[in-house]
Amino acid sequence: MATWSSFSIQLAERWRALDPAWRWSCGVFVMARVLYSLWTVLILMFVPAVTQNLDLFGSPILATFDLGTSERYVYSRQVGERVLTFRGGENGAVTDNETGSVWSLREGVATGGALAGTSLHGSTITAEEVFPYHGVSAEGGWFGIWQRFDVLWYQAIAEKGYGATAGDAHFPPLFPLMERALGTLLGGRNFLAGWLISQMALVWSLALLYQLTKRWRDAGAARRAVVFAVLLPTAFFYFTAYSESLFLLLSLLVFVMLERERWVWAGVFVFLAILARLQGIALLAPLVYCAWQNWRAGKRVPVEQILMFVFPFAAGLGYLALRAWAGETNILPTSEPQLNARLAPPWENVFYAVRVIASGQFLVADVLNLAATTLALLLVVRGWRILPRAYALYSVAMIVVVMLRYVDTQPLNSMTRYLLTLFPLVMLLAYWSKNRWIERAVVYVCAPLNLYLCAQFFTWGWVA
Repeated sequence: MATWSSFSIQLAERWRALDPAWRWSCGVFVMARVLYSLWTVLILMFVPAVTQNLDLFGSPILATFDLGTSERYVYSRQVGERVLTFRGGENGAVTDNETGSVWSLREGVATGGALAGTSLHGSTITAEEVFPYHGVSAEGGWFGIWQRFDVLWYQAIAEKGYGATAGDAHFPPLFPLMERALGTLLGGRNFLAGWLISQMALVWSLALLYQLTKRWRDAGAARRAVVFAVLLPTAFFYFTAYSESLFLLLSLLVFVMLERERWVWAGVFVFLAILARLQGIALLAPLVYCAWQNWRAGKRVPVEQILMFVFPFAAGLGYLALRAWAGETNILPTSEPQLNARLAPPWENVFYAVRVIASGQFLVADVLNLAATTLALLLVVRGWRILPRAYALYSVAMIVVVMLRYVDTQPLNSMTRYLLTLFPLVMLLAYWSKNRWIERAVVYVCAPLNLYLCAQFFTWGWVA
């Protein structure tokens, strides 16, 4: 007992000795991680399976996904002359609305009701096309519920390399390379490796965000910035094996190095940021600004500051070489037919979003993407004179860069996620939230929206 008491006292003393940035960031991370975990348990309890009645390419299909086991089933909804509509059931079964018959998904046979003994036919659309895993193994249960969308792209690249899946060269190599390296140490558990990388990068990012915000304003703003960072509507992407946490960390490290005038290291972190997410090219803006400020002040331009710009261009050339090696027909990523994406002026994306919403044929994600883009622009305009100029320029550059990607199937595609890592906007929200009404508005809007979008992500709903 005495030994345990002594250990507890030592642990408490070490905790108090930690930098406040790390104490606050670790506390917020643990609380958020626990809340997200509880949310996954609730989703598994109340939504055990996803049942979708789809019409794809003229084919009426039933697509189901068991959240507990990650089993996937796709059948034709055409039974004789009738097209059935299904609703979810229990224990791997569904019920059709027309006859009330109960169907076993595993066997594809009606086990009860008017159509008992009738079989569902296979569909020309495969389960892989509806719930794409790109050839990697599916995790089940609490952990597997986080294995969705880009997580699977990164895992597939980590396990099979580039060129195995059409369009995988769109994803830069740093995150899957780190995932593969750590996954090897973990006995091939690449998804777990990617998840761990994201969690560690997030904790470090939150500590840096606290420190930068405190130096810019005060400790109160710093604490709010950390909380807001994990509360934003798409912040749940930080908590799975996406590259967002890693990119946020690298972009923050760029500004830390610029503050310290560690020019070469700033260039190195831009290099890594570009190889984590292509939007890292926006970090060239603060590099150019800081170099210009140095020259304007009449200081001698050090060799290190010139070398700083070599690394970002090396990252760009390296990525183009990877695309060539992977067999991409378009070495310059101006067009990616597999992903229905191309480069276009930013305003085309905005006009496209307005047209889609005005037509009435829109998704919730379309409204959120336009709202996020509009809010980001308003925050930058309003905060231009408040933010340090390097932060403001980075914000403008990032917004422009992500708006250049035009996806034919959705306007302003994934803007709610691309803007998630734009930390100067979080700093602005934290600063303005010294007004309690603004603080409440941020919390009351972001918290429920975060839970809603997180649940959509778990159940294979497209969020960003």
